[in-house]
Parts: sequence; structure tokens; C-alpha cells
Amino acid sequence: MLRSLLCIGLLATASFVMAAGNTSADDITGVWQTKSGGYVEIYKDGSVYDGKVVGSSDGVARFDKNNPDQAKKGRRLLGVDILQGLTHEGDGSYDDGSIYDPDNGKTYKANAQLTGPDTLDARGYVGISLLGKTQTWTRIDPSAEHVHQDLLEQPVGAKPQSQ
Repeated sequence: MLRSLLCIGLLATASFVMAAGNTSADDITGVWQTKSGGYVEIYKDGSVYDGKVVGSSDGVARFDKNNPDQAKKGRRLLGVDILQGLTHEGDGSYDDGSIYDPDNGKTYKANAQLTGPDTLDARGYVGISLLGKTQTWTRIDPSAEHVHQDLLEQPVGAKPQSQ
């Protein structure tokens, strides 16, 4: 009995490790819907991953009204990189980036974790990751309504993997 339980436990652990090992650094690329309904395309830029606003679920234009830089204040957010410099750390984990929050005009350190093929936990924080806030983003089809195709880095883009 104990031997059977031990074998089952080892098989389950090996399956988990093999599944985690099958993730690719580029799995983060694609179009993601944020909690507020914004569409952000995450794309590879050299050895890091950046993300820019490529639309919104309601199609309503948003403006950067809280930016402390007067030259950027009031600009349309469409096409603006809000996520920069994420590096792949392995097993669906990304770190060492920064994320701009247009709601308050502040930029935070950022990390991200793929929690499923079509879900991403994006975290902005000050100082250490413990002092921050996480939002769950959902991958969407890049041909969805209100995604500005002309802004996509890769127009064919990654479709949701669960479809």
C-alpha cells in the first residue's frame, strides 16, 4: 500500500515537472485583456518582453491624464508601452520589468507569472514584490473586436490556447 502511494506521488511529481518544463519563454506573447478591459499586446523586444496598449473591450479611447510628464499628459494611451523589460526566469515566470499605471501616472517594478495557458498574473510593486498589487489578465484572440491590428507587432499573434 505504502509502495503504491509512493509510486503515485512520484508519477504525479514527474508529470508536473515535465509539464512545467514544456513552457517556452515566448508563451507570454499575445494580446491580453486587463482587469479594467484594456488590451495589451506582450511582445518580444530583443531579450526582454514589453507590452503596449492595442485597444480596449469597449472601444472607448483612454487618455493619459495623470502622467506627471507634461509632454505626455493628455496623450492617447493607444500604442503606448506600459509594460517594459520583463525577463524570462523559467517555468512561466518573468521578472525585472516595469509597469506604468495610467490611472495614477506612476511606474512600478513589475513581474508576471503564467498561471495557465491563457491567464497571466501581472504584478506591480514598490521596492519588494510583497508590497504590490496583482491583476489577472486573460489572453484574447488578436482578431477580437476593438484590437487595433495596425499596432500589433505580429498581426497573426497567439490565439487563446484553450480554444
